[in-house]
This record gives sequence, C-alpha cells and structure tokens, in this order.
Amino acid sequence: MNAVALHLTILLLLASSVIAKKKKGKDWDELETLLENIDERVTEPTEDSKLAPTVMQANPCDDHICGWGKECIVDKHGEPICECISKCPLSDNDNDPLDQVCSNTNKTFSSLCELYRERCLCKHKHKECKNKINAKVHLEYLGACKKLEKCTDELMAQFPTRMVDWLFQVMREMKKRRELHNLKWEELIAEAESDDEKKHVYPVIWKFCDLDIKPHDKHVSHHELIPITAPVIPMESCIKPFLENCDVNNDGNISIKEWGKCLGLKEGEIQERC
Repeated sequence: MNAVALHLTILLLLASSVIAKKKKGKDWDELETLLENIDERVTEPTEDSKLAPTVMQANPCDDHICGWGKECIVDKHGEPICECISKCPLSDNDNDPLDQVCSNTNKTFSSLCELYRERCLCKHKHKECKNKINAKVHLEYLGACKKLEKCTDELMAQFPTRMVDWLFQVMREMKKRRELHNLKWEELIAEAESDDEKKHVYPVIWKFCDLDIKPHDKHVSHHELIPITAPVIPMESCIKPFLENCDVNNDGNISIKEWGKCLGLKEGEIQERC
C-alpha cells in the first residue's frame, strides 16, 4: 500500500468525524439532497395537533428541515417555510481555514453555509447576491481552492486499483472500530481478509450501498457521491473524472453494474447486496 493510498485511507476514515465536528451538527449525508425543492416541504399537521390548543402547539419550524444556507421561518399563515439565511453562524474561530470550501466556480467560501447562502440569494435574485452565476454554484471540495495535481492518463489508469485498495483498508478499519453498523458487512469483510479474490469485490459493493442512501434507489447520483469526492479531491484529482466516466450511459446516475465494471469487477462478481 503506497503513501498516497495510505493518506487517502486515513482521510476517508477521518472525514466524517471532522465534518460532523466542524459543521455544527449538520448531517453530511443530507448536504446536497436538502438543496433541491426544500421550500416545497411542509410539515403536515396531525389530527392530534389540530385538536390541541393553539398555545400548546410547538414551533412549526421544529420539525421542518432546511438545507445549507437556508433557515426556517413561520409565514403569516403559521406555516414553516425555508428562506435564505440572514446570517451564517460563526465558527469558534472566525475565518478558520478548516471551515473553508471550494466551489465548482473555483472560488473559496469561508464555510458551506456561506456558499449555499450565496446560491440561495442568487437563485432568488436577491439584491445581496454577489454574482448571478452563483445561482448554480455548488460544493466542489473541502478546503480553500488551490491548483490541483493534473490527473494524467497514467494516474487515471492506476486509479481503480488504488481506489479498491483503500476501500478495503477503510472497510477493515471500520470493522475494527465497530462502525460498519451491519453484521452482514462485518462478516463479508472478515471473509475478504482471508480471500484475495473477495478482497477486491466486497469493499466495492459495500461502498456503493453506503453511498446509495438518499434516495435508496439502486443508483448513486452526483449528490450522493459528494461525501466521498469532497474530502478526497484535494489529494486525489482523478477521483471526480474517474467517477464521472463510470456513468457510461450519461443519465446522471451510476448503477451497481456501472460501478462494479468501473472498479474492475467481473460480471459474476457484481451482486446486489444493499
């Protein structure tokens, strides 16, 4: 296992805990899925809430989730709606470089909240929008924007092997920490540890299932890939173009077959286990 693969393994293992710690408790898995059509999500009143006295009713915003860069307010009809956040919360250390993120426009924002606040403002043509092209801005990777290493043909050709190797290392380490949260995966990685053939199969299937969660539809979308691409791009520039190439039919989603073939699995090795 070379130094780059080891670095990536450590990076992937730490990514979730670092993000959770520095992003003020937000659910990283919901980062992108909360962005689209969140304004149409309205909490339906239950029969109990209709009968309860008005003074006893909870704040309508308590159960209404808004995406990054937005906040819930109660409109004049007493309904919860999401609007662009008036001001992003400050971190423990203002302008902390660990909070910075790079957008797809290659612009550094001080935080995820600031990036998506700008997106929201521009999408709704608010006067505070700094640049109208930011109506479609989204997260590219964590950290300040920088010049990335060029993904050469040689690096791209080696990438499937590197990725499968560190997926195995990550899965094995998560088993040790009892963080797989599924007995089935613990049994499979234990089996893979003593079988070189399965060592390159089970981690690939596991990661597909791990990403295919919002929604769980047997496909992995661009949004669902962000938890694996955003922390890794600064160190491994091939990951994004590689995963984009996995979408063979260009439908915006990667199926289990596309994922498996992309990572070097044979037809008989690609099995639905989610």
